[in-house]
Amino acid sequence: MGKWLSALKWLVVAVVLAVFIGLLIKWNRKGGISVEAGFDDRIELTSQEIRRIEQIGQWEFLSVQSEVVADTLRKGFFTDDRLVAVYTGVPRIGIDMNRVTGEWAQAHGDTVTLRLPAVHLLDKNFIDEARTKVFYESGKWPNGARRDLYDRAYGKMLRQCLTPSNMRRAEANARNQFTALFRALGFHAVEIYFIR
Repeated sequence: MGKWLSALKWLVVAVVLAVFIGLLIKWNRKGGISVEAGFDDRIELTSQEIRRIEQIGQWEFLSVQSEVVADTLRKGFFTDDRLVAVYTGVPRIGIDMNRVTGEWAQAHGDTVTLRLPAVHLLDKNFIDEARTKVFYESGKWPNGARRDLYDRAYGKMLRQCLTPSNMRRAEANARNQFTALFRALGFHAVEIYFIR
C-alpha cells in the first residue's frame, strides 16, 4: 500500500507539471511572454575616436636614407675652380592628418570607408646640413654658389627618393597600418581611397 501511495504522489506531480507546461506554451502562443536574443553587428565610430586619429598629425609610412654628391666647376683664365660636396638626408613620405576633409571615415555595419589625402613628402627640410661634407674645394666660393650646389643636391635627392615605386610602397604601408588600426576598433572590412 505504501508503494502505491508513493507512486500516486509522483503521478499527480507529473500531471500537474505537464498541465502547467501546457498552459505556459498556450499562453506564450497567444502573445504572453516572449524572449528573443539578438546581436547588433553595427559598430559605432565616435567623433572622439576620429579626433584622436586626426591628432596623430603627420603619419610617416616610409623614410628613405639618401646620400648624393653634387659638384660645380668654374672656368678661370689660368685655372679652373671646383667644389664637390656630399649631402645626406632622410626624406619622409606619409600622410598629414591635418589635410583630411569632411567625413573622411564613414562606418556602414562592419565596414569602414576611409578617404585619405595622398601620401607626400612630409618635411621639406630633410637634408642634414650638419652632416654635409665638402669632398673637394679649390678656389674661393661665394655663399650664392654654395646655395646653388645645395639646391641641386636637394633636387637630385628628391628625384632619387620620391620615385613612383617609393610612393607606392608608402601607400601600401599606409593601407596596412590603417587597416590594422580600424580592425582593432572592430571593423571587419576597411576600404581605403587616396584623394589626389
